[in-house]
Amino acid sequence: MKPRLVMFMSILLLVTSGLALFPGERVYACSCVESDAQKRLETYTTVFTGEVVKKGESQQTKHDGLLREYTFDVDTAWKGVNAKKMKIIGSDGGSESCGIQFEKNQFYLIFASLDERDNRLHTNLCSGNVPVEQAGDDLKLLGAGKVVSIEDFGETNDGRSGSFYLILYGTVILLGVLAVVWVWRRQRRI
Repeated sequence: MKPRLVMFMSILLLVTSGLALFPGERVYACSCVESDAQKRLETYTTVFTGEVVKKGESQQTKHDGLLREYTFDVDTAWKGVNAKKMKIIGSDGGSESCGIQFEKNQFYLIFASLDERDNRLHTNLCSGNVPVEQAGDDLKLLGAGKVVSIEDFGETNDGRSGSFYLILYGTVILLGVLAVVWVWRRQRRI
């Protein structure tokens, strides 16, 4: 055999062996399980229709990829709504990674779940979110929801629960009491 042919075959063998031993990162396409609106109502934490009034910046996260925060002005609620303005975190990648994009000033039917890692509402392509003008069949299945006004809840839900604020305010009060006791004890020593 010619030396060039032997060298070519050796390089080819090394390259194919390397590809077999060290395959690239696995990539999975988005695959959604179909369900009707009534089933999603049972499954998801929060269900409502509303207008996108704020579209945050896309942010890269370690575990969830690209995420974007959207603020919705809620019109009608079926489940889990505790403010007139709700903040929802959407997967911001392409549809191949179950990402979803909401456009500002557009109305959507939203299905979102509470993520216990950050205590915020999350949604993606598989959740079944659709523009309201395409949600006719889903809205019929959901039935009459409750029309939401500011008087019902208040202006905004920042995604944190009431217990978060209870702990925050309790900590501030405790630190204040400790500071007063410390100052009082220092003055007694003098």
